Amino acid sequence: MFQCMILAVSAVLVGLDQLTKWLAVMYLRNGESITVIPRILDFSYAENTGAAFSILSGERWFLIVITLIVMVALAAFVLFGQFRRYKLFNLSATLILAGGIGNLIDRLVQGYVVDFIKVTFMDFPVFNVADCFVVVGSVLLLIFFCFIYEDKAPTEAAHGKATDDSSGS
Repeated sequence: MFQCMILAVSAVLVGLDQLTKWLAVMYLRNGESITVIPRILDFSYAENTGAAFSILSGERWFLIVITLIVMVALAAFVLFGQFRRYKLFNLSATLILAGGIGNLIDRLVQGYVVDFIKVTFMDFPVFNVADCFVVVGSVLLLIFFCFIYEDKAPTEAAHGKATDDSSGS
């Protein structure tokens, strides 16, 4: 049941991503830029045919296939995997699923991803809400595997094999 809720929350986040991209198309596509926080953050329309930092630009079908594989694998881990009992894993998976699916929809429907969030205090590519979901989810997943998840697989020492062999019997 909990895993179904994760998928439902992912769907809501995908809707939020698609809404923000629709708003960007409606209000920014004509080339205008909206300053949100002066010298820090603008909204400015861009079309990205690649992945992060426009790598693999023009490789639409490759990106679609890779995204589909990753999303299906991640959904399988959420529904059936050994990590599903961990809240941080579920949160990170929810964010990554939402972001991946949000950008996948753009690639399938339009052939490019709509980006519109532009940080102006440094030279950084324009990005979108789905990208934020993927980045935050990935950082949380890294934290989970580095600091929280402990492999509970039985070892020989845990089962006393080392002490049995040294007992002299």
